[in-house]
Amino acid sequence: MNNYDFERQPDGDWDDRGHLSWENYDRRRSIACYEEEVERFIDLYNRLKDQPDHLDETARQMGWDTSDWSVGEDDDSYLPSMDDSLDDEEDDDDGEPYTLLRHPVFVVVRGLYRYLKRMWSHYLASDKVVSDAKTTWIYAQMMAEGEMHAMMALQSIDTGDYQLAICQIKIAMEDINRTFTVVPILFPANDPSSQLMEREISVRLFDLREMMLRLISDCAEEMHRRGKSGE
Repeated sequence: MNNYDFERQPDGDWDDRGHLSWENYDRRRSIACYEEEVERFIDLYNRLKDQPDHLDETARQMGWDTSDWSVGEDDDSYLPSMDDSLDDEEDDDDGEPYTLLRHPVFVVVRGLYRYLKRMWSHYLASDKVVSDAKTTWIYAQMMAEGEMHAMMALQSIDTGDYQLAICQIKIAMEDINRTFTVVPILFPANDPSSQLMEREISVRLFDLREMMLRLISDCAEEMHRRGKSGE
């Protein structure tokens, strides 16, 4: 997952192409399609989450190109890079203008946070909640702040501001790490179903943190590359 270059070069993979002035109906329809892609990711992820390298395997089964997923030369773990190619003519010819919403990394972050919130809402509707209102609110705040800063980081990468992206990623990671400290307080240790919920939340938080670490690595690499090339 290297070279997170969102810049829409004339020959780039994510350049604006075709139908630059879509009608409101077209936009709403495309957003609905992007949301379906997030749900597809959630479904695949939930099926694979107990497997080794489940995040990378989910990406493969989503059909994201693996040719540029390498985090480093000697690293065999993968995740889609921000400049992954849509090599097939059918994909390149879809006529949709560029949008961050359709990018694989956005789908991953959006999907993980969405399901975390979905699990928590389901748990709150049960009769197993033992945490006080203050702790519950702190947890919800941390989740919201973490997602916001992660999305802001992706937007900064999209505009090519890698230094700002790294700052926002680090803030997102701080929120994720603080969330880890609150999670054990939320669930009673003597209830198996509550402990299962804690485990499910922790798995997704670990994956979000892994995503943030990979993003930092790629941003730093891109900044180094640009410095070498004199950009």
